[in-house]
Amino acid sequence: MADGVNFIVETKDPRVSFAGAVPFLKLMGIVAGGWQMARAALAAEKGLTGGDRPFLEAKIATARFFGDQVLVQAPGLRDTVVKGSPAVMALSEEQFLAA
Repeated sequence: MADGVNFIVETKDPRVSFAGAVPFLKLMGIVAGGWQMARAALAAEKGLTGGDRPFLEAKIATARFFGDQVLVQAPGLRDTVVKGSPAVMALSEEQFLAA
């Protein structure tokens, strides 16, 4: 994640940063969502002894689902941000306008 942030901030050519902007936003959303899901799971785990057990177990299960199914996308998005600009920049402006 830090690599993606550093790449966007430190890149001198704004076109290169722009090329990674959408995957960067997806990456940020997934990582922030994972952070919040982890916080919720920890809170639910602490409350299992005295709270609404089915609700808290469901909270832990949804956090696990997020981690297994969504959070695993983060490394690929990081690579898209850091390494994906050459493919985006491969076409000239004229080639875009010709279509």
